[in-house]
Amino acid sequence: MAILDIEPAVAKKAAPQKTAPVSEPNIYGFRTENRSMQTRFHFHMDRCVGCHACEVACAEQNGLPADTLWRRVGEVETGTFPDTQHLFLSSGCNHCLDAPCMKGCPVDAYQVNERGIVLHLDDVCIGCQYCTWNCPYGVPVYQEDRNIVTKCDMCTNRLDQGLDPACVQACPADAILIEEVPVATVVDTYLKVGVGPDMPAPELTMPSTRITMPEGMDLNDLKKVDRHYVAPEDPHSPLIWMTILTQFGFGGVAAVFLADLIRVFFDLPVVEARTLGWLAPFLMGITGVSLGASTLHLGRPFYAYRAMKNWRTSWLSREVIGLSLFAGAAMMYSSFLLVTDGLMWVSSNLLGGDGVRLALGGATVVSGIVGIYCSSMLYRVPARPAWDVRKTTVDFFLVALIMGPAAFAVAVATSVMLGGEMGGYLTMCVQVASCISGGALILKGALHANFIQRWQTSDVFELASCAKLYQAHFLTLRIFRNSVGL
Repeated sequence: MAILDIEPAVAKKAAPQKTAPVSEPNIYGFRTENRSMQTRFHFHMDRCVGCHACEVACAEQNGLPADTLWRRVGEVETGTFPDTQHLFLSSGCNHCLDAPCMKGCPVDAYQVNERGIVLHLDDVCIGCQYCTWNCPYGVPVYQEDRNIVTKCDMCTNRLDQGLDPACVQACPADAILIEEVPVATVVDTYLKVGVGPDMPAPELTMPSTRITMPEGMDLNDLKKVDRHYVAPEDPHSPLIWMTILTQFGFGGVAAVFLADLIRVFFDLPVVEARTLGWLAPFLMGITGVSLGASTLHLGRPFYAYRAMKNWRTSWLSREVIGLSLFAGAAMMYSSFLLVTDGLMWVSSNLLGGDGVRLALGGATVVSGIVGIYCSSMLYRVPARPAWDVRKTTVDFFLVALIMGPAAFAVAVATSVMLGGEMGGYLTMCVQVASCISGGALILKGALHANFIQRWQTSDVFELASCAKLYQAHFLTLRIFRNSVGL
């Protein structure tokens, strides 16, 4: 099989010698410290006949299950009947220079070898699937039989033996080739040669793959044949409950802290309020259970402790750290309230009085803000345009402001009905909490409606598709969520 631009061929037993690192562009997380050359795929769209031999060879070479594909052949078309053209696009991992799968992985399960090939370390992976969100090309796939994510490694074992990757060797039309070029060449040309029809913008990842279009063909005229078919992905139920319940817990504990602030600020007398003493521990119990249950999302939950490792570039690692700090601070704050107000075992003054109480509450609120912010940024990945907006972060805090103060108001009102008179400052707090909850609910509904209206007419395929799903498939769910403030 032909090898382009290589003297000698890239596929040889001895690994390429390490050379001086390339001058790196100013991109956060960019990694080329171990090489100046890049091995890449070169796909000729003008040669591909759509036989899918590359898919089959890849699956057989790597022993993949029937529902797992590392290389996919898609179909694109252009023109108006009867003057139309139908072409094929074979794509695998682009072994990007600015690989988002690597930066997003919380356990550092990705590394780049001396050829520039992005490798996945199967024994390190915990199966969180966050890399599948980060990759705009959908390259990493969750392999259920192994409970981890797997991806194309350009058949590195074959390259080491002087052989071409399986997809290259199997292609009958020489549509997929291997090249070895300077990293600087990729940096200089990826904006032109790294883009294909209906593919994500190359600026997102700096793909190394080179795509050669048919001569005279306008890239903008080619569209995927199935681009009008839109369907939701499988839900990640443990994550859904975790995010909602942590927001609920944060909002509720913040409302309790606000009640403390109002009492201290206005120098109001302490009222026996067993409701507050029991509400905070109850909220923290729900939050703790949800955080623990979220590990059920992992393919390998026993290795969840590894998730803090890549805090420098992974928002998932930062979320784990942030929510852990929140849980720790909230546990101390709620324990203080439980033993003083709830169980009335000791006086608040014996444990430091309002100073300690407010310090614990303040630490809980600050760490909660950090945790919820990190949690929102986990979803704001460029590969998901409908998520990568400030609305996502605002939504996370609005849910906290809707559910938390509402729970506080309901708990105090219920306590009054069952136990008697409410203290003056608690009356004020319920009124404030009700206003915050109602205002946040109205704001969230208006914000969502505005975004859906804008996305309907967007030229961005993902945004328009998201609006379509919201209006059709998720309409009933959205009505329910907006009704209850989720």
